Amino acid sequence: MDDQLVRVGKIIGCHGVRGDIKVRPTSENPAWAKARQKLTLKHHKTGEHLHYAIQSVREQGPLLVISLEGVDNRNAVEPLVGSTVFANRDALPKPDENEFWADDLIGLTVVDAQNGRVRGKVKDLLSSSGSDFLEIQIEDSEETVVIPFIHRFFPEVNLEQRTVSIDLLSDFLSMATEPVTADRLEQ
Repeated sequence: MDDQLVRVGKIIGCHGVRGDIKVRPTSENPAWAKARQKLTLKHHKTGEHLHYAIQSVREQGPLLVISLEGVDNRNAVEPLVGSTVFANRDALPKPDENEFWADDLIGLTVVDAQNGRVRGKVKDLLSSSGSDFLEIQIEDSEETVVIPFIHRFFPEVNLEQRTVSIDLLSDFLSMATEPVTADRLEQ
């Protein structure tokens, strides 16, 4: 995928019969949509990249309802549900301090804030009901763990060094009675 494209949301459904899409944005301030720019959709089944211009957008709670140019009925939108939405990085507003685009976090090395030990790599940033979670592939393991992406657990993100520090990992893991996995957040 083009390095200039940044993941900004996911199509989670249709809205009405005129071809509007419901998008769960990856940020709390979806200024990218209000700018009415072009979007690239990565089809969830085929991986094909589809390009659209935004015709109109409105907020509906934490979701966005977007009308795409050239899409005028529900039948055209239904196959797109589940697709990932990308926007051009140059057209996006700069994130505020301590805010990041999801794609900038993926691949960061997770290091223990106490001793600098490598704990894993960020596999994905997941959003659910207004909360963000980092899915971390544990070092030397195929297993992943999902942890709330809050300052208490992740006190420092350093994009230049490609690291994110984690604190209280052992305390967090000992509190969990049932592991939180990425598929549980998608429900």
